[in-house]
Amino acid sequence: MSSVPDAETCSYRFDPSNETDAYIETTWECPHESHAESDNCIFHMSRAERRSLDVTDDDIVQTLRENLTSQDPRSNEYVGADLPTMSLTYQQIDGATNHLLNFQHADIAALDVTHGHIAQGINLREATIGSLKLDDAILSGILEATAVTITDEFSANETTFHEDVRFSQAQFHGRVDCDEATFDEDTSFRDASFTGETSFRNITARGSSHELDDHISFAGAHFESAALFNRAAVECATFADTQFDDDATFTHAIFGDDTTFATAEFRRSATFNEATFNEDATFSDVTVDGRANFRGTEFNGGARTVEDDIAFDNAHFRGDADFKLARFRYADFSETTFDGRLNLDRAEFEARVDCHDMHVLGDLCLDRAVFSDPVHAHDATFEGSVGAFETEFYGDADFVNATFGGPATFDEVRFHEDVSFKRATFKAEASFVGALFEGEAKSLEDNATFEEAVFETNATFREATFTNLSLWDTRFAVEVDFTGATVTGEVHIRLHALDDDIYMNFVRASISGGQIVEPGDSNIPFDFTEATVGNVQLGSENGSGELLDQFRFCRTDFDHFDFSDHHSYLERNDWVLHEFSGNNATGDFSVEMTPEVIEETYRKAMTSANDVGDTPASREFEYKRFHYNRRKNLSLIRDEYSLDATTKAKKGASVVLNRVMQFTCGYGNRLPRIAALTFLLPLVYGILYVLGGPLETGAGVVWNAEDQLAVIGNGIYYSYISFSTIGYGGIGPIGWGAKLLAASQGMLNGLLFTLLTFTLFKRVLGGS
Repeated sequence: MSSVPDAETCSYRFDPSNETDAYIETTWECPHESHAESDNCIFHMSRAERRSLDVTDDDIVQTLRENLTSQDPRSNEYVGADLPTMSLTYQQIDGATNHLLNFQHADIAALDVTHGHIAQGINLREATIGSLKLDDAILSGILEATAVTITDEFSANETTFHEDVRFSQAQFHGRVDCDEATFDEDTSFRDASFTGETSFRNITARGSSHELDDHISFAGAHFESAALFNRAAVECATFADTQFDDDATFTHAIFGDDTTFATAEFRRSATFNEATFNEDATFSDVTVDGRANFRGTEFNGGARTVEDDIAFDNAHFRGDADFKLARFRYADFSETTFDGRLNLDRAEFEARVDCHDMHVLGDLCLDRAVFSDPVHAHDATFEGSVGAFETEFYGDADFVNATFGGPATFDEVRFHEDVSFKRATFKAEASFVGALFEGEAKSLEDNATFEEAVFETNATFREATFTNLSLWDTRFAVEVDFTGATVTGEVHIRLHALDDDIYMNFVRASISGGQIVEPGDSNIPFDFTEATVGNVQLGSENGSGELLDQFRFCRTDFDHFDFSDHHSYLERNDWVLHEFSGNNATGDFSVEMTPEVIEETYRKAMTSANDVGDTPASREFEYKRFHYNRRKNLSLIRDEYSLDATTKAKKGASVVLNRVMQFTCGYGNRLPRIAALTFLLPLVYGILYVLGGPLETGAGVVWNAEDQLAVIGNGIYYSYISFSTIGYGGIGPIGWGAKLLAASQGMLNGLLFTLLTFTLFKRVLGGS
């Protein structure tokens, strides 16, 4: 029933001044012919009037189809119409013109185009529809539905939209089901409101614009119930300022171009497991109140600017955040807050990671994660535990000023480039067991530095490997464990104690070079038992003459360690290496300090001193070595019950000889002692010779002599010629004791002069 020139037209008028936010700017007049018994056309009759005049739903649909054949472009306008359920299932809607089917401000009970094809565009702007069903339909024209209200279900399963789709500011009060829909052109749900559960699973949204907001947009949308976007495949997409009151799921979704969720709010969980972002993605200022799931998600980023790959800056995750097995290019987590656990287990970062000022209040898992480029985590805060087992850092790692509130575990981490924990604070136990700090060896500051860091409890670096290590002005408390650690380059150590129990354990460690300085405010013990110490300079800033009291060297291998730099300290300390003045933290020795162990300690020190040509140190360590060799043999004689009598006798003889060598010449290292003994011992004998009785000689007896000084002089003279075995015969022994003394002097002559010669040669030629 199309309008005719002479027929009376519908009296309906739409006055935009009576509407809120109306898009029609001037009064609209209905172009359709009025009903024979009414002032209005069948589209603008009230539903009660249609019933009274027997106007059926089929009559309305039939009239609408007839209007499509009209050449009058206004024949497809139904602004403000009050329409019943219109079923267009399996129907081809294709008019004589390309003008939109205009249902602006219409009130439609239901519109069902299931399996249909509408070639025209449809305008539902500000209309109210009960239910809208487009399942498996094809819409070749634009779908303009801005500010539409759908009070019941909206269904567009497997629907194909060939032109733009606009649901901006739309209100969906029922369930929305758009599974497997295809949006070939730009689509907008900007500022739309979804009351019921919403599903866009397996949708395809291509768009045609290169601007972020023009492909598919949910910016400012509000989802009051669960929103499902699983396996969606979209190009440019925006969810900026979107609010999800219930769970939001994007599992296996593919975002082909730039995507933004900036300032979006997820009031419950947000799930992006195994989603793929092929270009840049932004989650800046996002808030997630529930669990955030990004397991296996790929953030491939774009090639235009590295800063735009994936951004979570200023985001706030109030629940746990799971990025296990996720893959990133450049990632920005700066100033991001994680109230719960952050899981980056086996995550891969192919480009730079910016985490400065990041706050993780729960636990952080970095196990087996891979960082291919630099990581910047300066001023970051980690309140929970940090686990980084077997994590790989291929670029520089920056943890300057970072705070670790819980246990920090970096066991078997590999820092292939430089790493800095400068001014970092470890409030709980820190563990770097088996960690590798390779660095580039360009300079100390660029390798592994803990300068000015604070460790408030135990710190463990067992079996760690460093190129260069800086612990300059680092503060420790209790034990610091470097057992088995290796420094192939240099160490620079100047420590400060947080309490009196600090203890540096370098047992079985290996240090090639560098410096260790005892600061003026504390004395900190270093234990190098069974360690290897290279060209390390030891120093004290407090001028203490007891520096080496703070170092224990037991079974230590010295590799070009220069003892000559420390002779003054060693002399004050009686050349003792194997013990220091302990404190409450040093604990037990890592090896039992038996005489055998101590002997080996000084043998190694002696060998090292010889290797660098330090003869004075070599002599002193040899003296210590033989001293503890005697103690070792005494211990065997006393405690080893398995030794037979012959072996014990041999050990006993060795003990006696050792004692004689120590007493007489200090094992060839005490020239003044053997010289004094050689030349002054006959003086003692000379005094004995003038005492009379069994010791009487031809020199006389001092007690009854008139000239006692002459008698004493004769006795001393007789002693020296007897000791030198000259024996002029003017004076001879009389008493049996004198005869024994004279005989012993002859024997001592050979022994003492031999030892004197031996000691002289050692002094002149050097060596042991």
